Amino acid sequence: MSFVLLMDGNKPRKYGYSIYFEVGENWGGVNFGGFFFVQKNASAHIKCHEYGHSFQNLILGIFMPLVVTIPSALRYHYRNYKRAQGHSLPPYDQFWCEGWATKLGNKYYKG
Repeated sequence: MSFVLLMDGNKPRKYGYSIYFEVGENWGGVNFGGFFFVQKNASAHIKCHEYGHSFQNLILGIFMPLVVTIPSALRYHYRNYKRAQGHSLPPYDQFWCEGWATKLGNKYYKG
């Protein structure tokens, strides 16, 4: 994915110890270990949150997909479905692994 973005002229950026790319609009972000991808003009909160997932990946190792990635992805899509139906939703970070990612990002990002 990074290679395709590089070939398209998208420049990588540094956030803490991670490398990230900005692509697309109005979707948030996704983390793949030391790399993450966020929407264009992503807020500091989104970048910090995705950075926090990098530390979860270091802590959880091979268990990251089962413990965080899959539950997080399913929840993200479920929330979009419920929002489209007009439901109000609890804060994103209320889900344990999302709140943990934000806390880790805030703790370790030294901007």
